[in-house]
Amino acid sequence: MIDASVPLLSHDYTHLYLRDVMGRRGLIVVGVGRTGERGFQMLYRFSEICERLEECGVNVIFVYQKESARHVLDATSILGARYRQKPLLLLDDDGQFFVGPLHPRSLRAAHFDREMKRLYTAEIALGSERWDPSLRAFFAQVIAGSDRCKEACSTPADCPCI
Repeated sequence: MIDASVPLLSHDYTHLYLRDVMGRRGLIVVGVGRTGERGFQMLYRFSEICERLEECGVNVIFVYQKESARHVLDATSILGARYRQKPLLLLDDDGQFFVGPLHPRSLRAAHFDREMKRLYTAEIALGSERWDPSLRAFFAQVIAGSDRCKEACSTPADCPCI
């Protein structure tokens, strides 16, 4: 699905690895296929639920293929990423991050724990009117898992998720 050892290019042109953007309880990587929505659109559309995930300790990043640089390194997307003050929009600059190509007009989402074990995955077609609710449902599934963990773990030291 993805090669976690490949560096990704951030909006400020630094190379980052998935571990560099990992949250306390994991990471969600949303791979955006060619002709997908622009970076600033994704940041705006999902800002509230991504903030909720960050509160749960799960960071969210949107990764674009090399061919889609114009969707993530355009001026508006760069300003949106700077405003959020986090590397949320990343580019597969070397074209090696995605093992198996993403389909045009699609998303591939994966939730990883701190040890980079894949917990949930989803393939979502952008051509459908249901793509937005489908991605939100994926995010909600991760939030629900995090909430169950918080209820079960009395202290951070007892929590296997951290």
